[in-house]
Amino acid sequence: MDIKFNLPSFQKKLSRLWLTSFLLLLALGVAACDALDRVGERPDPTQTSVVFRTATPGGRISVWLVSPTGQAVAQVGTPNPNNPGEIIGPVGTATAIVQTLVAATQTALAPAIAPNFQPNNCPQPSGRVPEPRPTSFADFPAAIGTYLSDGGPTAVMESELRNWGAITDAGGVVQANTDLTGDGVEEIIITLFNPFTYNPDSPLNSGELLVYGCDNGAYRLIYSTPNSPGLALPILHRVGDMNGDVKAELAYDIQSCGQTYCTREGQILTWNPITGVFEPLNNAPIVAINGRLGVLDIDGDGILELTARSNPLSDSASGPTRAQIDVWDWTGKNYVLAVRNADEPHYRIHAVHDADAAFAVSSWRTAITDYARVRNDDTLLAWILPGEREILRAYAAFKMVITYARMRDGVRAESTLAVLVAENPEGTPGAGYSSMGQAFMNDYRASNNLSTACQTALGIANGRPEVVTYLNSYGYANRVYAVSELCPF
Repeated sequence: MDIKFNLPSFQKKLSRLWLTSFLLLLALGVAACDALDRVGERPDPTQTSVVFRTATPGGRISVWLVSPTGQAVAQVGTPNPNNPGEIIGPVGTATAIVQTLVAATQTALAPAIAPNFQPNNCPQPSGRVPEPRPTSFADFPAAIGTYLSDGGPTAVMESELRNWGAITDAGGVVQANTDLTGDGVEEIIITLFNPFTYNPDSPLNSGELLVYGCDNGAYRLIYSTPNSPGLALPILHRVGDMNGDVKAELAYDIQSCGQTYCTREGQILTWNPITGVFEPLNNAPIVAINGRLGVLDIDGDGILELTARSNPLSDSASGPTRAQIDVWDWTGKNYVLAVRNADEPHYRIHAVHDADAAFAVSSWRTAITDYARVRNDDTLLAWILPGEREILRAYAAFKMVITYARMRDGVRAESTLAVLVAENPEGTPGAGYSSMGQAFMNDYRASNNLSTACQTALGIANGRPEVVTYLNSYGYANRVYAVSELCPF
């Protein structure tokens, strides 16, 4: 047999492979020699063997979590790599870092645009002494800006803010060693308490995040968070490059509290030199309920992820809740909710949800194992539904019947059906699922067709609304089922 090579096509493939390799090597070099990320002294990064579902291979960038004096670094539990969790939406791919660097290369080749903040017009250092403390917290941003514009040293400013009670051992920082706008001049980042309302014994003390940039011989406020009594002092998580785009990002969160729970909402900001404002890189709110946020490189790909740990409380309206960790990952364009890792189920209904999640992605053997846990694990807790254990065990047995049928394991489908029917005679809470199982198998034996068998079973379900009402009796914090989801083949 003659073997022919299409030489032009082969050369194109080699060119593409060479370009990809070059860009990936460039990513490694950028991460190792990043001059813009000048925040703190950090040890050399170490490689991790964790394989993450949303890997975005690229350059290595070591992690630095902002930890000003007296302010604890946010710690979040690391998701279990053996339990990859639920994939939420479009996530980072192997091309994300390449796309980022291609865009950065194109930007570098474009004609230079004068930055909004000119390095040669910044105020010269002076011996300026701050004015007396303003009489209102609303006047602090202007007073700080005036002091900086007169050449006041940031070290003196930090000391004076401590004297004013705006920086305490519990929090507050003045940081002036990171260029956030890409103009070659380091911005001044300040977090400060409202000293007029500060109470060291209060669980929440209000404050602000202020960012000042050099502009036409003075400093002006280019970003600030809202000043509200219900919003706590913003917590900085990262000031530096997070995603390998050779630009510094600003990641922080703000806590607010209601009567029964507290919420932290995070932002990842980047400077837009065209519009002259900071814009969020996260495509939706990053929220942690009764929890914490953190920034770390989970999968060792050089791209920093943001994690949000939630520990919601349960009540009659919410139903049973479940702690979880949300992982926000870089796609090459945005940070998106990539994976949701829930804690091991404590309630039987949550074990049902895990089994149904495996069923939904055609992980049949995992689904069988999880449905068996619903039936057999006596450590799982009930909520407030009468007959809940019998109902959920019957539902799990019905789903095992149709799953075995999908796996073409007729013997186990029949034996599981026999158990389902024996345990749930008419008049018991699980009888509806028993009737659905019998209808499914009667049709499947005759037709060998999963679709028509499901339609027959759903016909029974439509006449017995309790089979879906039971599953939807667990409050707003839990999933809602449609009848069609009970047998979706």
